[in-house]
Amino acid sequence: MAPVLIEPLSEKAYELLQQLEALNILRVVKPAAEATPPAPRKWAGALAAISTTPAEEWDKHLHEIRNEWERDI
Repeated sequence: MAPVLIEPLSEKAYELLQQLEALNILRVVKPAAEATPPAPRKWAGALAAISTTPAEEWDKHLHEIRNEWERDI
């Protein structure tokens, strides 16, 4: 049968599970090793490696390219 995850809500519930295991009705399986933490984001900090003040330079660049086009709206 497929494993089922159960979270006992009290000590009595856990004792009951142990009794069922002793009667060979179910088997308590130890939890697998904790999952590895997620990998860091691929592009996190990418701008920091470009220059000393990337946010300011990026902001300046954005203002320049936004002002290149005439706006008649």
